[in-house]
Formats: sequence, structure tokens, C-alpha cells
Amino acid sequence: MNKKEILIIDDDKSYLNALKKILARLEYLVEVAGSSEEALEILKKKKFPLIITDLDLPGKDGVELCKQIKEIDSKSVVYALSGYITEYDTENLEEAGFDGYLCKPAKIEVLRQAIEGAFDKIEGKE
Repeated sequence: MNKKEILIIDDDKSYLNALKKILARLEYLVEVAGSSEEALEILKKKKFPLIITDLDLPGKDGVELCKQIKEIDSKSVVYALSGYITEYDTENLEEAGFDGYLCKPAKIEVLRQAIEGAFDKIEGKE
């Protein structure tokens, strides 16, 4: 597992592509999924140290997805991403297994710091 690999899940294709380009410029290897189902298929084949998922997804929402991700790989660091983060109870997000959360659209510097913090945490777990 490459320490700089990230899986990003969001049903907004333009936002997903923009994030992928930004993170590639920051030298992260990024894979994307447009739905919970697509993300779970990817996770059956490959593990990611960091996963960032939108909370508002069609079908299975980000909270339910996080619970399943933690069952698949409890070592993955999972961040919630939402334009409506204030509508969620952060305690419930923590109970679901999220390691942190980001407001959407995330500023590049905030995103970079969150990702660096996540990889610092990941390196401490191994």
C-alpha cells in the first residue's frame, strides 16, 4: 500500500475531477468513485490508507459507507466531506468511524493540512 494513495468518493463529477487534479499536483495518487457502491467495489480489490467521502451520496450515504469501510479495513483513515457539515452531529460522525471532517468546497491549504495530518496518523498506526 503506497502511503500517498487516497480514495475520494463524491457523486459530483466536476468536484471529484477538480479534487483529483489538485491532489495530483500535491503529489498524491488519487483514485475516485462516484458512488458508495463503486467505492466498495474498489475497496474489495485494493486498500487505501486515506479515504475521503462525501456524506450526501445517492443510495448508501457517507455515514453508512464509513461503517462498511471500517469493517473492511479498520486501519483506513476516513474523512467526511460535505457542504452541509454543520447539519451533521459531529459526535455521530465519530461514532460512525470518521477520523475527521472537511467543509466543501475545501480550501486547498486546509485540504493539504488535513491530508498531511492523516498520513502522519497512518504512519503512527503501522
